Amino acid sequence: MKLTINGADMEVADRHAKTPLLWVLRDVLGLHGTKFGCGVGYCAACTVLLDGKNTKSCQTPVGRAIGKTVVTVEGASGPVVDAVRDAWYRGNVVQCGYCQPGQTLAAISLLASNPSPDAAQIATWMNGNLCRCGTYPRIKDAINVAAQTLAGGVHPEPFTARREPEIVPLSPADLADPVRPYIQIRPDGTVLVFSSQLEMGQGAHTGLATIIAEELDADFDSIQVVNAANGTTSNGDVYGNLVGGGFQITGASTSTRAFWARYRQVAAQARARLVAAASETWGVPPSDVEVDSGVISHASGKAAKFADLAVVAETMPIPDGVQPKDQSTYKVIGREGRLRVDTRGKILGKTEFTIDVNLPGMLTAIVLHPPRFGATVASVDDRAALAEAGVKAVIPIDEGVAVVGDVSRCTAGTPRIDRRVERRARRAA
Repeated sequence: MKLTINGADMEVADRHAKTPLLWVLRDVLGLHGTKFGCGVGYCAACTVLLDGKNTKSCQTPVGRAIGKTVVTVEGASGPVVDAVRDAWYRGNVVQCGYCQPGQTLAAISLLASNPSPDAAQIATWMNGNLCRCGTYPRIKDAINVAAQTLAGGVHPEPFTARREPEIVPLSPADLADPVRPYIQIRPDGTVLVFSSQLEMGQGAHTGLATIIAEELDADFDSIQVVNAANGTTSNGDVYGNLVGGGFQITGASTSTRAFWARYRQVAAQARARLVAAASETWGVPPSDVEVDSGVISHASGKAAKFADLAVVAETMPIPDGVQPKDQSTYKVIGREGRLRVDTRGKILGKTEFTIDVNLPGMLTAIVLHPPRFGATVASVDDRAALAEAGVKAVIPIDEGVAVVGDVSRCTAGTPRIDRRVERRARRAA
């Protein structure tokens, strides 16, 4: 079968004619921006544009997309797309972000067909797209803002996200350093912050970036927060939650408290090393060195960006007596209007969620459930499924039958199972 996806012709095996478009996009074509939410058409996390109309891909067999144009979040472009994404970003719409590719595509479809929707029309159109974070008021506001942007002839720049950095495992020297496991200054000026906590929608990473910007006197926009891992040492985990048991865990509303306990001090130490590097390089007293918004300077006119001194700074010991700032001197913490640091990737469908992880050699289990509650598997004929290349095993379980193998082959093998079920009602004890 030939499909037109994001402007390109793509060949898909005929056996996928009845496969939901969602799984061909994700598992065959590797387009992970389209999300699986419920699988039964209730949540619309899987929304794509089919000939411009917002469509639930989990309920759309691939065969129905033949001869039509399919646009996913990865391939959406144009003035309406740019206006919607800009409004989403500036309105701080996104929280966890899982549903947002579907939300934005639904909004794009609405404004492409009705450039000036009223409140009732927006509510009706977006009603099928669920958001567990409850961002509905901000979604409605953003659609209004995007409509006004388009009506005013304003054309926002195409929306982009910062490229994810290549992360290498921490070396023994890194683990022994008081700063490098948490903050690294890259040659391009990016202040890379390794967060011990996951961002689950509450804005923890933006809070962490704010703490770093304050204590390091960094330019907020230069900060990039990434998830930290592999910090285990013989003396404990360098990313252990300081207020949550000492091991790395996100939960119980401990993230900001944990950041406050650790990252203020780390950022203060990183700043002190940069000042010491400038002092040694320029031959001036550390007390005469100023730091502001990522620029280190001296009254003599000497100035440098963080990246210019980072290599020297990392070779220097932490000066004695380094302490975080007194709260009375804060310039960043406590100020309103901060845009979230995690939003761009989520709007563009680039943020990786657990369902998107695909490691070398990883197998997937897809479960074929009985057609009614209380039924159990009586027999299974797995010969046709096991004949599919990539299917490793067919295993009866209490909940049905599991097909284990490479993910795209599991999708192919599952419909080929001939199973018989016993129609027994579940009895209450």
